[in-house]
Amino acid sequence: MLAGSGLLAARPARAQTGEYAAPGFPMLPQRRQPLPAPGPPKLVSPVLPRFWHEPDPERQSAGRNKFFDFVSAQAKFPEAARPTAAQPNALLPTGRLLVSIQVRPDGSVRQPPRVTKRELAQPETAYLPAALHALDAEAQRVLGALRFVRSKAAQDSLLVPIRFIAE
Repeated sequence: MLAGSGLLAARPARAQTGEYAAPGFPMLPQRRQPLPAPGPPKLVSPVLPRFWHEPDPERQSAGRNKFFDFVSAQAKFPEAARPTAAQPNALLPTGRLLVSIQVRPDGSVRQPPRVTKRELAQPETAYLPAALHALDAEAQRVLGALRFVRSKAAQDSLLVPIRFIAE
């Protein structure tokens, strides 16, 4: 009886702590997984008014201006859309994207926003597919971060134009 109580009070077996290998098997040191590379900081939008529901023209205009000020301040021409050293003569895509977003009643944007139309300076076939994808991704990044005030409406749909002009 005393021997059994001594086993219960003993510390955990080494197999449970990872310090033990069965006879004939080598002990492998535990390697720490490298930390993931830090990405760009997550974009956070202020809570914007639902200006499209506003009956007062002045408040509607102020809400629209606040919305477009945020979008224009955050949307940058993506580096991946610029010509690379491997293809220095590639055209720089400029123009406007029309992006459809769905705004939920809680004010969040249903992910991902969808690019519905590209109105570019040249036909889409003149640009590299990677450059067009970079423009789409930037529009989705900025518009996907939007937050609006809560509403009793089931869900709102907006078509937002974003213009990309190379600096």
